[in-house]
Amino acid sequence: MKTCLSLFVLLFSVSAFSQTHFNAVLIKDLNVLSISVEDDGMIPPFEAGMLWSSMAGIEERKYIDENGFSLECDAIRNGTNDIYGSCTFNIPMKGFQKIGDVQVYKLKGTAAAKLNRYFVDSAYVSLQNGKVYLSSHNTTREFFFGIPDNMIQR
Repeated sequence: MKTCLSLFVLLFSVSAFSQTHFNAVLIKDLNVLSISVEDDGMIPPFEAGMLWSSMAGIEERKYIDENGFSLECDAIRNGTNDIYGSCTFNIPMKGFQKIGDVQVYKLKGTAAAKLNRYFVDSAYVSLQNGKVYLSSHNTTREFFFGIPDNMIQR
């Protein structure tokens, strides 16, 4: 009984410490939003891994650089075949529009189509308990990235 209880406590304590480190800060004279997402620990959820999975391709390192929007993700699989890793965004602030308390980077048409080709069709990823999101819609040629203004360090 002690062994089962000890195992339960150990598993619970590991999951309590596993997390995704998230940081959003304005750089380059407040003109670029730089975001880092890094999975820590071996227990899900793996937010960087989900972001990596939403991108097209199977290589360990995936990279986007289109019109000032850059995203680089590195990921690996653990023993249970879950994907975890780290991602770094750089997004020009001139492309954001403040809607309520959320900064939204929105592209339509050709600009969105160029960015969407790097993602699986109709990709949607939410991070930080649904507060931050990325939405890529190839069929409607739209791309959205949203982050609450209060999560951005100035």
